[in-house]
Amino acid sequence: MMPSPGTILFWITTQHPKKSSSVSGRSLSGATRSSPPVIRWMKSEFLHPSKCCVVISIVFWMELIGSRSVLPSTTMRSLIVSARRCLEMNSSRSLSETLFFLPKLTNRQFASYLFRRLRLPLMLALMVCLTGGYWLFHKQAFSTEVTAKQQSQEQGVPVEVVELKPVDSFARKRTYTGKVEAARTSELSLERSGKLIEINVDEGDPVKADMILARLDTRHLKIVRQKLQAERDAAQAKLDELLAGPRPQTIAAAEATVRQLIAKLKNLQSDHARNEQLLERNAISKAVYEASQYDVQQQQAQLDAAQSQLSELKEGTRKEQLAAQKAVVANLDAQLADNQIDLEDTVLKAPFSGRISKRYADEGTVISPETPLLRLVEDQQLEAHIGVPVEMTPGLKRGARQQVQLNGKTYQSTLKAVLPELDPVTRTREVVLALDKQAAEQLIPGQVIRLAMEEPVEMRGFWLPLSALARGERGLWSAYAVVPGKVEGELILEKRQIEVLHTEGDRVLVRGTLKSGDRMVVDGIHKLANNQRVVIKSDS
Repeated sequence: MMPSPGTILFWITTQHPKKSSSVSGRSLSGATRSSPPVIRWMKSEFLHPSKCCVVISIVFWMELIGSRSVLPSTTMRSLIVSARRCLEMNSSRSLSETLFFLPKLTNRQFASYLFRRLRLPLMLALMVCLTGGYWLFHKQAFSTEVTAKQQSQEQGVPVEVVELKPVDSFARKRTYTGKVEAARTSELSLERSGKLIEINVDEGDPVKADMILARLDTRHLKIVRQKLQAERDAAQAKLDELLAGPRPQTIAAAEATVRQLIAKLKNLQSDHARNEQLLERNAISKAVYEASQYDVQQQQAQLDAAQSQLSELKEGTRKEQLAAQKAVVANLDAQLADNQIDLEDTVLKAPFSGRISKRYADEGTVISPETPLLRLVEDQQLEAHIGVPVEMTPGLKRGARQQVQLNGKTYQSTLKAVLPELDPVTRTREVVLALDKQAAEQLIPGQVIRLAMEEPVEMRGFWLPLSALARGERGLWSAYAVVPGKVEGELILEKRQIEVLHTEGDRVLVRGTLKSGDRMVVDGIHKLANNQRVVIKSDS
């Protein structure tokens, strides 16, 4: 059976060509040690699509007209060796004599013999086909490219343009830096000195308003309070007695005393009258007479005192006495109240909700009112304190909403106040912004925060996309304007020198040899040249 053309092509690309047609003197193994020239060429050269197409076509054609059988490599080697032996026997004879042996060969042996004879021509034919396909493909591609370029030059390069519109001013964005601060921060301390016996919080702990944070020793104050309370009770009892007045029994006893003194006075007066008669008779001495007279006067004084006391008892307590006793009671009440305040001052409570930032003392420390014990920060309500130039503050209104930025994130805030004084270092006015609750949950006092504000700037120019600019000479920039050409309906490019005034994102404010209504190219300017013919994309 004849070998297929595909098999022949495979052996063509995998065998070395021989300089001599003789098959003697070399072994098959020595002939196939190194890569064949075709394989080396295919490895060293990049297979172009045209080459692949030619090779595939040849293989397909040869497979159609040839046999479908494919010889294994081992069988092919044996057939080649058999053919060589036959050829060695006929090497010295003529071709006609050699052909005498051909009918005696099998089909496979004949295929091997034919393969050895046709290998070099087939290789040359394959090279010619590959080279021709490569040349045809590139010729067609080059002609297509030239045709497209000629059409582009005749019609013009499509460009995208923008029409210039003049502006008289623009808003320049300014960013000012400040700091996040807590709305309230307090250094907490006790109002009296004493020994610290209890502290209920530590650094970082959250606290609620009126929560007990620390206590002092109160034993001495409690003893003082007991003493004051006893004095106050005694004064109050006396005041109650004065308000109630004397009892009836006391008044009756006073009346009895008055009657007794009256009776005794009358007796003394009778004795004194008898002594006076006796003195006139010189029956007694004058000394006895005067003694009786003194007894009468003394008894009269006692009677007057008893009568006054009885009258006082009947009239009741005087208003002055009641007022004095009431003052004593009030004084003791004030001392008790002062003692109560001292007791309350021994307890430290949180003035507002927040978080403990610092703890300066521990239990057992004797502290004074000047010594801070804890630092409390209100972390639920934060503020941004930002210095702003004086000329920017007139436009700020209290209650206005402002956006602030921190670490690339934007937070909402409300303008709380603009302080009236300038900072002596930065010469700016401090703006206080109350941050929203969302910001308070994410930010920490002490972080750097920024406020972006727009400053109006009076300047005339034109806005252009940044992609429309090309670097020019002497620090200037250039751009291409689309203008009418010499031929009717023709559009060409004209380079314009411009100056960049302000950059804002992907656009720039420029001025130069421009006027309102000019159509400027906005993209792909690196592919364009001055006086180049173009067409506008919207028109095309």
